[in-house]
Amino acid sequence: MDTRAGRPGPGPAMRLWLEVPDARAAATDLGERGIRPLAAPFQVGTGWAVEVADPWGNVIGFTDYLERPELSRSRT
Repeated sequence: MDTRAGRPGPGPAMRLWLEVPDARAAATDLGERGIRPLAAPFQVGTGWAVEVADPWGNVIGFTDYLERPELSRSRT
């Protein structure tokens, strides 16, 4: 690992998905803040998802469970 400037050196990009109440609303909010999604929100088995990339090429996904709320994390 290259630790110059406190950053890791080149390596494979990471992928992280986070659960949100509404992925399409998250995409709109991100767009209003100048963050472009990699593609339009798309349907997945549980609802909708959208992905963005950080400056280092890591992909951050936001997904909801609107179609399968029983699989969602508890909100309590």
